[in-house]
Amino acid sequence: KDLNFLKINIGGYDKIQITRFAECNSSEIKGTAKLVDKDGVPAYSVEFKNQETIFTVQEITTKYIASLRESAENFLGQPVAGTVLAIPTYFTDSQRLALKDATEKAGLRVLQLINEPTAAALAYESDQKSVESNNDLHDKTVLILDLGSDSLDVTIMSIRSGMFTILGNTHDPDIGGASFDDLLMNHFANEFKRKTQIDISLNKRALVKLRNAVEVTKKTLSSSSTSPCSVESLADGIDFHGSINRTRFEIMSNKLFTRILDVISNALNENNLDSQLIDELRDTFKNTITVIRQDFEPDEVVAHGCAFQGDLISALDDQMIANSIDSSIALVPHLSKPIGVLTAEKKFVVMIPENTPLPARRIFHFSNMVDDQKNIYIEIWEGAYDLAPKPLLQTTDNLDDSNIDVSLQEKSLPSPVTLLAELVLTDLPEKKMNELKVEITIEVDINQKCIILAKELLSNKLVELE
Repeated sequence: KDLNFLKINIGGYDKIQITRFAECNSSEIKGTAKLVDKDGVPAYSVEFKNQETIFTVQEITTKYIASLRESAENFLGQPVAGTVLAIPTYFTDSQRLALKDATEKAGLRVLQLINEPTAAALAYESDQKSVESNNDLHDKTVLILDLGSDSLDVTIMSIRSGMFTILGNTHDPDIGGASFDDLLMNHFANEFKRKTQIDISLNKRALVKLRNAVEVTKKTLSSSSTSPCSVESLADGIDFHGSINRTRFEIMSNKLFTRILDVISNALNENNLDSQLIDELRDTFKNTITVIRQDFEPDEVVAHGCAFQGDLISALDDQMIANSIDSSIALVPHLSKPIGVLTAEKKFVVMIPENTPLPARRIFHFSNMVDDQKNIYIEIWEGAYDLAPKPLLQTTDNLDDSNIDVSLQEKSLPSPVTLLAELVLTDLPEKKMNELKVEITIEVDINQKCIILAKELLSNKLVELE
């Protein structure tokens, strides 16, 4: 009951999580509670249990996490000792440590801190692994769109051999789920004014009531074509009852959709990527460019990822778990451009894709092209994607799917740009076509230094270059 009171009256505490009061923008904070300064840290002044009480952001966070722990223990029927926490990518080290401290005060040991998009990717990958009989997970580049309550995060991540590398992240603090709530609030506030001649635009208590109601309306529209909105005693003792259909809500939201697409486009441009290079988009908006993953409820996917990560690290010793909280340990360099072989047909075959975490090692096998081939010439190239800039989507005022640029459906292939090495294997045994086996090994260290090894497996002839 106490927590519900705090939730109704205090809003946006997660957005100002453990920062200095001087850095807070009170205009961004939703709720009726007043944001105040308590010894230089942000806090809220509320009437709690019939008296004026000040809660710091960390105290509220501790209360909230303690309630989650209690709910989990009631459900499981046993104590919960530890947790994996997902945090926004824009959190500073001080914010990470402050959240860890608040969690430990709530009676939970923090096993690991992971980024929210990493948790989301883990959830999808763990689900994919569970349904694939051969557990052959393919390398891919994914875009994760996290539309939170007050902000939008677009994260581009490469997944190579089971390793997750964040290539870039774009954070927009001015658009979130609350932006869609605001549209519904304005719509129903105007409807209430038309019906009753009462303006609630300056009535904070009425606005909080309406915001709580439109959140339910918005969620209902996800699965129904029409959703009601009802508020008991919205203002001056007058009840409000209204409804809205999904089509009208989508038209109202069209400008927000366009802004979200702009953020996605900016994220791609900042990382020198084209939308054609994204294998999967997780996990909103329809388009035909990429594979859209809808395996999980968006509200639950990060929690699924944290649970999966908790299972992964359950066998680690205490020191390894402690080290994993250090954000610097998770920073992994990655290959900036693809490396591959140029075939006799002048086709560029990628051996190590771009964005592969380093160090990396790949082994490929080739055969002789003709009978009695005495020499084999090998070219190792660094490649690049030559892509003309294109809009992610062509949007207009309507919501017709025919406006989607279908030309973006085909994937572009990298082309060779820089010759890294030339290797020649000579005096090879005379064999029929495809009977000689050549093994090529490419190793790239964390400084992107490349070592190339070519070996003919019958004669054991060997050529190595650095």
